[in-house]
Amino acid sequence: MKRVLICIISIIGILIMAGCTKEEIFITTDDITSDTMLVKRDGSLFVAIVEEFDKSYYNLDELNEFVSKEVNAYNNKVGSQEVTIEELGLKNGKAVMILEYTKMAHYSAFNSMPAAYFSAATENVALELPSQYMDTRKNTLVGKDAAMKNGKNQVIVLYEPYEIIVEGDIRFYSDNATFVDENKVKGNSEDMTVVIYKP
Repeated sequence: MKRVLICIISIIGILIMAGCTKEEIFITTDDITSDTMLVKRDGSLFVAIVEEFDKSYYNLDELNEFVSKEVNAYNNKVGSQEVTIEELGLKNGKAVMILEYTKMAHYSAFNSMPAAYFSAATENVALELPSQYMDTRKNTLVGKDAAMKNGKNQVIVLYEPYEIIVEGDIRFYSDNATFVDENKVKGNSEDMTVVIYKP
């Protein structure tokens, strides 16, 4: 009887641990319909760009060669492998390219585009962040202090109308974005979009 009880407790423990593992998310060119940024738990990014590619003189190999040169030049400049081409494909007359960045700073530098990724506990952030955010759990607006209260949360700041996917749960987002799912929002403009999420 004691042995059976120990087995049952062990099985329950294993099931609980399996249920607590956090889902890892991947994107492929088949999944993508619009410009998308996937932010991984470790702060690395997968960024998919979708461009019209419906002219007969467009060549996917030439595009790949051009982007490869840009990526190699950037990696040589910084002295390490910080940007890689993950995938390039053609879908419904559109080219879809996915690049991986080791962190947001390299995304920003490679694309000459302002962007930031930091902990909500970070003090003296050199950005003028919005004063109000939508709370995903209460569906109400809250102030910046309330949104930034949990220092374990991560903050993403972008200036592009990306679909933003995170490995975690979105808690707050700037009111110029659209909430899609617990881990996804859609930026609607080139104004600052802020997402605060629990990894």
